[in-house]
Amino acid sequence: MISEVRLPQWLDDYIYDKLKAKYCCANSNMTVIDWDKKDVLNYLGTYFPRSYAESYCIFSEFFKNNKEQYNNKTELSIFDFGCGTGGEIIGLLTVLSEYCPKLKTINISALDGNQHALRLFENIIQVYQARDKSIKIKLKIIPLRIDDFYDLDVLNSILTERHDIFMSFKAICEFVTKERFEQQNAYAHIVKNYLPRLKYDGIMVLADVTTYNNVSQEWLPQMMDAGLAQVECKTISKNEGYNQIFIINHKKRQRDKSKIAWRIITQ
Repeated sequence: MISEVRLPQWLDDYIYDKLKAKYCCANSNMTVIDWDKKDVLNYLGTYFPRSYAESYCIFSEFFKNNKEQYNNKTELSIFDFGCGTGGEIIGLLTVLSEYCPKLKTINISALDGNQHALRLFENIIQVYQARDKSIKIKLKIIPLRIDDFYDLDVLNSILTERHDIFMSFKAICEFVTKERFEQQNAYAHIVKNYLPRLKYDGIMVLADVTTYNNVSQEWLPQMMDAGLAQVECKTISKNEGYNQIFIINHKKRQRDKSKIAWRIITQ
């Protein structure tokens, strides 16, 4: 599997020169939902490139191995649970432009509770769309903070359509830390809610940090697997071993590394 990429030059220039993103790999507090504008700019310059690389590498391998399934599709629908500044979405869009030659429309529903992150993401999507007019992007921003089961019910009432791809990159760990779903396994709860909302051939991609969570007192990859074991689903692809290392190169840092655990599942 590809594990090292370079941030596209236009994107590198835009986030660092235009948006003034900062590389600041010192903040261990990953509860991004509460961050202010300065924190989010630090996140954009540090973790956005990593999310791009993780998504690009994971989806490149998947689409390379499933060309026939997507080769003739003209439209795709994507839902990102906890999109942040959207690095994983741009990574996926880059892959789709390479592997889906007939694709004309991409519907994106992007959920996050941080307004600063969503504004930056909208700016980046606008620049992406201006660069590639061959595919029309229909973006639905969902500015919703998920604090409890009631908020998920509100989201369920908003999301009436089915999706080809559901993804969540390094977001569910926040729900674990803040015990949003009380004592329930957060991964199991998300999968139970949204796996049935996929189209018949849709996929769900879960990726998260591999740290030990002091609240749940579990390693998050183990918690992810325990959650998936509670749901009727099929894991069709995953990282080998405990985690996978991805390397991203950009103007602020060469060979910047991230470690995540990821799973691709279907119904």
